[in-house]
Amino acid sequence: MTIPSSTDLYQAVIPGGTVTLTQMFETFIGSGRGQQVSGVTITITRGGVPVIGPTGTGLVSADLVTWTYTWTPPQSAAAGDYLATFTGTGTQGPLSYTQAVTVAQPPSLVPSPGAYASAGDYQSWSGDMQTPLAQVEIALQRATEVIDRAMIGAAYATDMNSMPSDPGVISVLRRATCAQCQFILANNDPANVKSQYAWTSSGGMQVTRTPSAQGQVFPPLAPAAAAILQTAGALPGAVLLGW
Repeated sequence: MTIPSSTDLYQAVIPGGTVTLTQMFETFIGSGRGQQVSGVTITITRGGVPVIGPTGTGLVSADLVTWTYTWTPPQSAAAGDYLATFTGTGTQGPLSYTQAVTVAQPPSLVPSPGAYASAGDYQSWSGDMQTPLAQVEIALQRATEVIDRAMIGAAYATDMNSMPSDPGVISVLRRATCAQCQFILANNDPANVKSQYAWTSSGGMQVTRTPSAQGQVFPPLAPAAAAILQTAGALPGAVLLGW
């Protein structure tokens, strides 16, 4: 019997890093009840082409029900999505589970400490090619500070520079920072002083602020940035958990 693929678990690893893949063999998919299996192998493929296995070497299990495999993709591994398939034989015959794992760009390509995104990241995300890069880079630093405050209480792995080291977290913070940067540039209030006034005028145009937008102690979090962080599970009331 072949169990349909289960690819809802997001896992990521960088070339040269390690990721532990875990699979429990069930009596039937979704039962949550395990069964002992034998002859377990794992195959890791990319685009249908095997890069590992099928092999039983490296597979570990304490109870013959739940099996783990630690994969270390080589430095030459191409970035992209891979599929890891666990196969074993239970009381009713062969069982097969498939889960996804992403090989992400190495941290060396992550922006330097102080900003979660680069000017190039911002341009690619927003399509804004008009704003001078020097202005974008300053806004990215301010945006990173706003994202840092929004992320208070979130726990994730960091490197020696206190920058995120998990590829999935890097991607989320990069996109949220780009969204916050776009908001800061559009708001045109880098010092966040305009909020103390009920209304302002410029070039004959008068803008009135709602009471909730006045007298803010902290720079506001951009709606798009908030949506990205909440969907990823980094804000209260998020759809997903795991930070």
